[in-house]
Amino acid sequence: MTVPAAAKTLLDFIASYEAPRGYDTVYGNRMSRMPRPITSMTIDQVIADGPRRTREFGSSACGRYQFMTATLKGLVDQGRARGSDRMTPNVQDDLGLTLLVRRGYSSFMSGAITATEFGNRLAMEWASFPVLSAINGKRRGQSYYAGDGQNHALVSPEAVERVLGSLRAWPTPIASVRTPTVPAGTVGASWLSRWFAPSSPSAKARPGLHPSGSADLWDVQAALKERGYYNSGLLDGLDGSKTQSAVAQIRKDNGLGDGGIDAQFLAGLPSWPHARVSAERANISVVAAAQHAPELFKPPAWLVTAGTGLLGLGGASGSGLMDQVQGGVAKFNDVSGQVQSAFAVAASVVGFVVEHKTWFLVGAGLVILWKGVSALLRAWILVKQARA
Repeated sequence: MTVPAAAKTLLDFIASYEAPRGYDTVYGNRMSRMPRPITSMTIDQVIADGPRRTREFGSSACGRYQFMTATLKGLVDQGRARGSDRMTPNVQDDLGLTLLVRRGYSSFMSGAITATEFGNRLAMEWASFPVLSAINGKRRGQSYYAGDGQNHALVSPEAVERVLGSLRAWPTPIASVRTPTVPAGTVGASWLSRWFAPSSPSAKARPGLHPSGSADLWDVQAALKERGYYNSGLLDGLDGSKTQSAVAQIRKDNGLGDGGIDAQFLAGLPSWPHARVSAERANISVVAAAQHAPELFKPPAWLVTAGTGLLGLGGASGSGLMDQVQGGVAKFNDVSGQVQSAFAVAASVVGFVVEHKTWFLVGAGLVILWKGVSALLRAWILVKQARA
C-alpha cells in the first residue's frame, strides 16, 4: 500500500511525538534491551515478545507508531496484516494508515466528521495526543488515557488542530464514480499516492483511455482489474455498468456496503485482497484460458512457433542449402580478411556463426521456445487466478 501524501503528513506528525527515534523504538526507549531491532522481527514475533516488553519496560508499545500488542493482534485477526510480515518501515507505515482509516481518516477528509471528532478519535489511538473537547471525563488538552499513571499528552490541542486544518487544504477526494475529480496518477500502488496531488501534464499514458474517459477512473479500473474484480471490461476510463458493478462488489466483499468511489473506498482499495476465485475458474484448461484471453496467448504462441522453427532448422543444418550459404559467407570472409576494416570483422563474425550454425540454431530455438512456454504458463495462471 502507498500512503497518500496527506495521510503521510499526519503520520509523520504523530510519529514525531510517539516515537521520534524511529521505527525501532520501544516504550521507554529501551532499544538496547531488545533481542534484535523491531524492524528485523515479524509481526508474530513482535506480538509474542509483547508480554516481556510489558513486564520489563512497562508497556508493549513499539515501532514508529507505538503499536500495542492488542492492536497488532487485532489487525492480524481482521486480515489487515499478516503475522509473517516483517515490521519494516513500509509495513509500519501501512499499519499506521490502517489505524488512521479505522479512526475516521476517510470520513474526516470527506467532511463527514469534524476535526474535533477526528482529533478525539486519534487521542483514543495514540496516548500522547490530547482530546480536542471534553470527553469521557477528560478535559480538552488531556490525554484520553490520563490518570493511568503512564500516559499524558505531549502535544497541544492547538497544534493538532493546525495540522488537521492543513490537511483539509488538500483537494477533496472523489465522491462517486459518476463525478471523478481525483487528480491524475499512475497505475497500481502509486496512483493512490497522488490522490491529493495536483494534476501533472507528464502523467503516465494509459493505454485504451477513451477520449471522453477519465484518467482517474482508468486508474481505479486498473486497480480493480489487478484484484480480479474488473475482468470483462476495457480500461477506458468510462463510467459503465461493468465498472459500477466491480466497485459495488469489492465494497460488499470488504464490508463497506453500498456506495461509489468515495474517500473510504480509495483508502481501503490498496490493501484489499484479490477476489475469491470460483472452482471452475481455478481449474480452467489451457485451451479454455486461451479462448478467454487470446490477447495474452497469441504473443507467446508466436514465440513457441519461432522457437520450434529454429530447432527444425538446426536439425536440418546439414542440408546442401545450408552448406552453400556457409561456403558463400566463408569466401566473402576470405576476401574481406585482406581488407582490415569493420566489414572484415563483421564478415568474420557471420562466418563463425554460420560455421557453427547447428549449435546457434538449436541454442536460439531452445531459448525462444522456453520464453514462449513460460509466457504461456504465466498467461494461464493469470486467467486461473482471475487476473485476466
